[in-house]
Amino acid sequence: MILRSAETSIQTILQAALDEEFGLAGVVPVIISDESEIKPQMPYVAIQCLTADEIISPGCGIFKVAGDLHFRSHTKETTPGDRQAVLDAINSFAYDSTAEKLSEIEGFHCHGWHPTAGSMAVESETKSYAYSMKFWVYCMAIDN
Repeated sequence: MILRSAETSIQTILQAALDEEFGLAGVVPVIISDESEIKPQMPYVAIQCLTADEIISPGCGIFKVAGDLHFRSHTKETTPGDRQAVLDAINSFAYDSTAEKLSEIEGFHCHGWHPTAGSMAVESETKSYAYSMKFWVYCMAIDN
């Protein structure tokens, strides 16, 4: 439950940031994904929360959730400017009061957000750019 709650909260806030960046809803969709799922046509951002460990003491309800954020875009169909706009929106999301923004989501409270690694690669097989960010989010699902 906490994995899905974290994924949907991140999806909501990041989609709003991307929509604001492009001035139009859904230009770059943010999806909740796993490796076996068929993805939409690029560009897209995929969120996946992988593990959740309860911290402090069992039963406290606060979890350290590890996850991945992936931005994929075609090398030719996506302009460098659009690619940079997506990366700017991701960075704005990841480094600007992220915990407070995530805590605004009903039924979710974020105690802390911590990006741990990021990388950009060109995938020759799919002719695409792939940006990956790993993160931890300290959070809990709450009943209102």
